[in-house]
Amino acid sequence: MKVSLIVTTYNWPEALKLVLKSALNQDYQNYEIIIADDGSDEKTTSCIEEFTKVSNVVIKHAWHEDLGFRAAQIRNKAVSISNGEYLIFIDGDCILPHSFIKDHVHLSQPGFFVPGSRLKLSKDYTDQLISNSVPHNFQREEIVKLWLKRKIKRVHPIFRMPANSSFRFQRKNKWQGAVTCNLSLWRKDFFDINGFNNDFIGWGLEDSDLVIRLMNNNIYRKDGKFYSYVMHLHHKEVSRLNESENYAKFQLSLEKRTTCCTSGVNDMAKERNELI
Repeated sequence: MKVSLIVTTYNWPEALKLVLKSALNQDYQNYEIIIADDGSDEKTTSCIEEFTKVSNVVIKHAWHEDLGFRAAQIRNKAVSISNGEYLIFIDGDCILPHSFIKDHVHLSQPGFFVPGSRLKLSKDYTDQLISNSVPHNFQREEIVKLWLKRKIKRVHPIFRMPANSSFRFQRKNKWQGAVTCNLSLWRKDFFDINGFNNDFIGWGLEDSDLVIRLMNNNIYRKDGKFYSYVMHLHHKEVSRLNESENYAKFQLSLEKRTTCCTSGVNDMAKERNELI
């Protein structure tokens, strides 16, 4: 199965470098990497080009002008140039263990999307990784050691339960906590609801809106907790200036049981086909 790994980034090439190193060191073979770049400057472009030159994995760069936080729109643009049957979304500050893509493939199942977990790294340890520019393997034994040294804020997500345990279906209607720093779904299911809502501008709830509309379309949650995890680098909180407006849009999807958004990935896919 062909997988598209969608990596969202904005003006932090030092972190992206660590993420790409981990993304290119996967146990799974049949995948591509699409960088969803929300208007970064040439430093990020140079970083991506460096990896593209030496990578055996196809790396594509989706970019748009910096007009503020438009993560929903750039993710749609990234998906529109992807070829994978299955999509995995991460952020450009999330380092992956070797088995990350393979684990999501094991968890994949028709009729479900899969949110995984994240382990937050301390500020000091993040600074150390950025300075050295060499990520650790982040296997479970090493993570426990880092947690004992207080370099990682929690450790329980590394515990492992079977991929098809009944536990994974106990919260199939819960949208809370399903975020796109670690989330996978079938390409068809994404396009059926028109992907992310492009009208979400500024921080917040664009991923919750996606999840709600998936569930409204009878695509349910299969928990990736205790199986899939990413290592989330420490960073400052982004501005939440537009959160109230985004919350109002999200509430409409929730209350009206919306499935398709008006402006989404299909518009970009159509535009791309017309250009071709």
